[in-house]
Amino acid sequence: MKIQDIPAKQCEFFKQLMLENKWRITHQDAGQTHLVGWGYEIHWLLDNQKAILRYSDKQGVASAILEYSDAATDEMNGLLNQLKKGEDD
Repeated sequence: MKIQDIPAKQCEFFKQLMLENKWRITHQDAGQTHLVGWGYEIHWLLDNQKAILRYSDKQGVASAILEYSDAATDEMNGLLNQLKKGEDD
């Protein structure tokens, strides 16, 4: 599995990209974290490729981590490039 930080403000766009690229949500959970924050975790599957997005916001400081299988590397690189383009616009 590979792990990569992504801009927290891009998480909604990333979730939309996953949907558009036919990734299927297999699990999602959201709730309070550490008494002072909020977060969610979403698991996706596409063929033999897996990806997990972990988002947290603790007292207004948001962060996001994307974890994905080696098999998903090319697919994720393409989606992350789209995120970068979206950030530049």
